[in-house]
Amino acid sequence: MSLASRHRSVDRVGQGGVKKHQYYKRDTGFVVIKIQAHFQFSADWYRQGEVCTLVKQYYVVLRSVLRTRSHLRRCLSRCRHCRIFFLTHPRNAGRRDLRCPFGCREAHRRQRSIERSVAYYTTEEGKAKKKIQNGKRVQGEARAPANHPLREAPLDFQAGIVGYIAMVARLIEGRRVSEEEILQMVVRAMRQHSMARRRRMDYVVAQLKKNGP
Repeated sequence: MSLASRHRSVDRVGQGGVKKHQYYKRDTGFVVIKIQAHFQFSADWYRQGEVCTLVKQYYVVLRSVLRTRSHLRRCLSRCRHCRIFFLTHPRNAGRRDLRCPFGCREAHRRQRSIERSVAYYTTEEGKAKKKIQNGKRVQGEARAPANHPLREAPLDFQAGIVGYIAMVARLIEGRRVSEEEILQMVVRAMRQHSMARRRRMDYVVAQLKKNGP
């Protein structure tokens, strides 16, 4: 399997090339986060606009990794839904039914969960449970204060993507790489690229530590 031909003209990797593992982790992690922020559950979500440029940068690093780590070529996979390339765990090598970590995987899981819920709540047992839940919800709303506190802004990136970047870093480096290490690295990279204000990134870190990556 090789990267899409439309991106083959992009064959350089910064000044001086890729020499260190840390470059792989920092650059790939930062670009993956930025790409994931543009995700939409459609087949061509990454082929136009600003995200298209980001994907080209991502493919540059991915091609470089595969050139210098040829044993990872078997881990190269393509999303069943949107067809974007990504690295998967060796135990999934060769599978053609995988979905990308940028959002297709989670979107598919949500769809299946909704389908299961709809099917369950059409049964007699499900209808009875739904009635009980609705009753509890009404009671809870009645006890809620009139003035609700403002909700905090959503995260800049999904916690699950940190785990994916950590997995890729482990494949590249051949050693244990913790999600906490990746989280700190990504936040530093985002700060260096002026992705957000300091207080905003501190909030992201706090929320990810609270909810778990």
